[in-house]
Amino acid sequence: MNAKKEIAREFLTHQKGAKVVAFVLAVIVWYAIQPTISFEQTISDVPVRILIDPGWAVLAQSVDSVDVDLRGSRDALRNLVADDLELVVDARGLPPGALLTLPLTIRNLRTPAGVRPVFVRPAEITLNIDEEIDRELPVRVHLQGTPPEGYRVESHAAEPDRVIVRGPRQRLEAVEYLRTMPIDLEGRAQSFRRRMDLAAPSRAWTARMDPDRVEVDVQIDEQTARLVLEDVPIRLLAADRVDHRFAIEPQQVQVEVVGRPILLEALTRDDVRAYVELPVLDAAEWKQQVNVRVHLPPDVRLGAIWPDSVEVTTQGMPEENAN
Repeated sequence: MNAKKEIAREFLTHQKGAKVVAFVLAVIVWYAIQPTISFEQTISDVPVRILIDPGWAVLAQSVDSVDVDLRGSRDALRNLVADDLELVVDARGLPPGALLTLPLTIRNLRTPAGVRPVFVRPAEITLNIDEEIDRELPVRVHLQGTPPEGYRVESHAAEPDRVIVRGPRQRLEAVEYLRTMPIDLEGRAQSFRRRMDLAAPSRAWTARMDPDRVEVDVQIDEQTARLVLEDVPIRLLAADRVDHRFAIEPQQVQVEVVGRPILLEALTRDDVRAYVELPVLDAAEWKQQVNVRVHLPPDVRLGAIWPDSVEVTTQGMPEENAN
């Protein structure tokens, strides 16, 4: 036994210099790396997540985000954002129905590797927990802005048009419907279909929606007006029938046109041309009902013609050809 003690004493005595060298090296390394790990940064709006027992929901909470002071290397802090962090509050097992005040500390914070939390603000959170219920609520499409001039929204619908919402009873019972996230109609002149997120019923409390996205169908049509032009004269296209004279009955028609209001406001009877085209004649005396055709300006459509056909009759040869 004495021999072993003697050996240990000699080892410690002979290794004393090595220990001093190791200590000095450790101090040097510490001071060398200290500048690279002592950078500090404050991240704002770090989200707060509340853990609660099944069947219950958070009715109200005093804060939904916190500010955090962090320490770490320059590289670790350089691209850090609030979504990389999370502060978790464990409210499981606590009695519902009353206001609960819980501390917020760095122990509640989840951070990526290479980063160390130093301080959290605020230092506490107040919660109110309520019974969780389910409700089926209708979905309304949230449209904002207007289509270009001359176009309008003919219809819009969500599919599905009802979803299941889960949340605290006292809050959810007051909700009548859900809305999609806003859909901007500025500059849209065509119908479209888009998958949209549903907006939360409130920012003050948390709701879960099933599903949380819907298909939205928006039908956009060109806005049109109708105009009836009276007594539009009928022209006869019969340039190759100079060996006959013709009578048209009636000689005028009414023409209904359809188009954008701004175009119809400036439209006159002279801008519309009604005409009939004659077939090849196979007899000297000829009478026939011929359909009336209409030539219209661009972007103007034909609605109707009254009447849509007229009676065309030959009346012999023109006087200049009679001799």
